[in-house]
Order: sequence, then C-alpha cells, then structure tokens
Amino acid sequence: MSWLFRKKNVAAPVPTTDPADVVVPMLSGQQWLDANAEIFARIPDFPAGQHPFAQPLAGEVHVTYAIDPGPSWEIVSIDDVPTYGDADALRERALFNLARRGDIAVERGGGRYRLTVPDEMDLSASVLLTPARWRAAVELSGDLAVAVPTRIHVLICSADDADSVAALRGYATELFDQAAAKPVTTQLLRLDAAGSLSVLV
Repeated sequence: MSWLFRKKNVAAPVPTTDPADVVVPMLSGQQWLDANAEIFARIPDFPAGQHPFAQPLAGEVHVTYAIDPGPSWEIVSIDDVPTYGDADALRERALFNLARRGDIAVERGGGRYRLTVPDEMDLSASVLLTPARWRAAVELSGDLAVAVPTRIHVLICSADDADSVAALRGYATELFDQAAAKPVTTQLLRLDAAGSLSVLV
C-alpha cells in the first residue's frame, strides 16, 4: 500500500462574509510556531496579539485556526479570538464547520490505515480532533498509534503492533522531511479509547 498521494483540485466553498461560518481547526507543529515567532521577532514592535492563536494538543502538535472561505485562508490571531466569544466558542464553532467540510475517506491494508478528507486535503489532519466520526471504521481494538507528519497525512495502526509502529515512525520522518505539505511533527501520537491524544513513547 502506498501512503503517498496527490492533492486534488476541488471547488472552493460557498463565499460568505461571516468568518464564523468558515473558521476551521488546523493542526500545526512546534516547528511552524517557532518559525513564525522568529519572523515576528525581527519586526520592530510587532504586536503580540497578532501571533497565531494556538492551543497545545499533544507533544509538538497544536491546534490553530484558519478563516477559510477558499481559495486562500487566513490564520486566526490571538487578538481575533474575542470575535468568536472566547477560545472555547472558537473551538466549538471550528469543529462544527469541520464536520460540514467533506467526508472522511478511510484506506486500509495489513492493519494499517490512512485517513483523508479528499475534497479538502489540508483538513485531513484536523480529523484527529473528531475521532467519533471515523473511529468505528478503523477496525483495530485498543489504543491507536497515529502519525501526522503533515496536514494531509494521517496514518494509523495499533499501538500494540510493534512492526507497524516502527514502519509508521519511518513514514512520519520521511513525509515530514519531504515537506510536500505543511509539516506538523515526526512524533507519533497515542489515541486512547476516550479519544484523548498523547505522545506515543
């Protein structure tokens, strides 16, 4: 089974003037956040509130948010959060919008899985925030090992399958280094039965 695929060209979402209708969650890695901070540090008097709003998820992975009316998108800054009420309201609205932004495709083979949102590949990694939408389609019991090396790659196997976990680590490093899409992390994550994510050690 190949874990590599091409990004598809798709129609843009219906235009809207309300950012709340098109805000979506995006997974971002610590490397991306650090690179942004370094760039902003070089700009005299750059407002702290204009940094991307980021919530820690697990290990090097954070949840950021984007206003995405198509075909381009804009990152939600710290100062933008009150527009949505507060951080909890922003997350709730973004997850609601995510559920309306395309079906989740599940590919499988040899106890290994790949999740994508074919209509909007950049949102593929974001499905980790809504495991209830896809967990039943992944026919593995117990905790899952999850690789999210980029925003368009979500690779899964059983956390108890040592051979697959080792292969997953290799894929994660390879895809992260290729940077064919926005890189997130080489770390593997553990998804438990409650839907909580942590670093897989």
